[in-house]
Amino acid sequence: MATNIPPHNLTEVINGCLAYIDDEDISVEGLMEHIPGPDFPTAAIINGRRGIEEAYRTGRGKIYIRARAEVETDAKNRP
Repeated sequence: MATNIPPHNLTEVINGCLAYIDDEDISVEGLMEHIPGPDFPTAAIINGRRGIEEAYRTGRGKIYIRARAEVETDAKNRP
C-alpha cells in the first residue's frame, strides 16, 4: 500500500505514544522531543523544521530534503 506519510523511527514513535498516554494535553513541541521527524532510509538531510512542525500540527506540511551522495573511484581514480 502506498502512503504519503514519511517513515518514522519506531522507538521514537512508541516513546511519543507513551508521553501522550502520560499527558493527554502534551504540546506539539513536547511530542517533537520524542518524535523529532521522519527517518528516511536513504539518510536524506531534512532542511529546516517548519514543514515537520506544520505536518504534526495540521496533518499537512512540506518537508524539504537533500540527498546525500558519495562518488567512488576505481584504482585509476576514475568515477
